[in-house]
Amino acid sequence: MQNRIAIHVTVCLLLIGLLVPSVGAFEIITEQDIRENIITREMLVRTADNFIILYDASGSMADEYKAGVQKLDAELQILKQQNAILPELGYMAGLYAFTPFKAYYDMQTYDRAAFGQALDQLPNTKTAGGFDNQPTPLAEGLDALDPILAKLSGKTVVFIFTDGTYTYNRVTKQRPMDAAKALVDKYDNVCFYLISSATTPKGEKLLNDMAALNECSRVVPFDAFYQNPIWGQGVLFVVDSTVDVETVTDRKIVGVEVQDINFAFDQVKIQAGDHENLKQVAEFLQNNPNSYTVLAGFTDNTGNPEYNLQLSHLRTQSAKDYILEQGNINSNRVVLIWYGATNFIASNDTPEGRAKNRRVEIAIGMMND
Repeated sequence: MQNRIAIHVTVCLLLIGLLVPSVGAFEIITEQDIRENIITREMLVRTADNFIILYDASGSMADEYKAGVQKLDAELQILKQQNAILPELGYMAGLYAFTPFKAYYDMQTYDRAAFGQALDQLPNTKTAGGFDNQPTPLAEGLDALDPILAKLSGKTVVFIFTDGTYTYNRVTKQRPMDAAKALVDKYDNVCFYLISSATTPKGEKLLNDMAALNECSRVVPFDAFYQNPIWGQGVLFVVDSTVDVETVTDRKIVGVEVQDINFAFDQVKIQAGDHENLKQVAEFLQNNPNSYTVLAGFTDNTGNPEYNLQLSHLRTQSAKDYILEQGNINSNRVVLIWYGATNFIASNDTPEGRAKNRRVEIAIGMMND
């Protein structure tokens, strides 16, 4: 017996086969082997114009991340995973180590193959020598971004691998927080994506303070990034695609189809009609330990763009809180992405259209074993 499943994807591109959000009732999607008759029509929507990666090869990255894997090698693996699935959408891209500062891919149009070759040149535990004695001049690395950012236009996302430890700038005596604030004050469209392996309250506070400098910056747990490559994608692009897949019965679960949830104007409270939907999401996560969900927040076009960005964040957080309240679910399995007033699914010229745009899209996927 064969079933045809129409899948509408409007959140992110994933490594894990299929991710199914947001059109219809809660429905489990399964697979055995997807074999033939896969037709994809997709539109990739770029949500940033430039990205910069600051690679940490300091001594703290010599710490063990998991059995037999040091943080430095895990960091490099994350970057290679991201590069493998990032579409070439005309980004300007840069890859720099800050221990000390060195360009491996100076700002230029992103080319996956060339960027991959640059990644191969980054220090790892076999080539870095005595990197475990290296200091962490994060403030100097941030200062070095100033002349680079000055030449860019549009929105720039700076991915920073860090555990929150640092040495002061040897010249200015600044801390990373000082250098980051100077960049945010000078450049309106710079966002920090802090990939955190912090293990101390001091390190965690530094990164949280840096993320609070503006609404588009955020802290991402290193472990979550390692386990779910999706964490690095939503900030750079979203995907609108329709996939027709011919499948057969007796399959393993790869995703779930879930309704969007919608919000009243300028509100973040979960409406009563969406409670059951979120309870079903929570139940699925509880029953499937290898699953995770992505919540993507949007607003209509009413009001200030910066306020709308914050509002879409608060809506995703509200949905996450409701899911976590239903049972024992690790918070890292609920991934938040927020976009504000963008990626509209209906016209903003009518109250009905604006109501549809005030939404959180829900997608559920399965992590690789």
